[in-house]
Amino acid sequence: EIVAVFKTVAYSAEGYRYYDFVNAETEEAFAEYVAKCKKLALYDTGVSAEYGDKLITLSTCEYSAQNGRLVVVAKKVV
Repeated sequence: EIVAVFKTVAYSAEGYRYYDFVNAETEEAFAEYVAKCKKLALYDTGVSAEYGDKLITLSTCEYSAQNGRLVVVAKKVV
């Protein structure tokens, strides 16, 4: 299920460094990542994630900005 879709800039202090998030070491770190993704989201998917959910983050080039990225964050459905 898609949690968030957002645009950002890679390799810049102006963008969100989503690519630095691999595994949350704490419930708080996980919640912060999900909250930031939801805040940047282009639209509300109606889906959220809870600590323990398995996430996948996909990104591709997005050309409205230099080093732009379109990011899709989804969670595994059992």
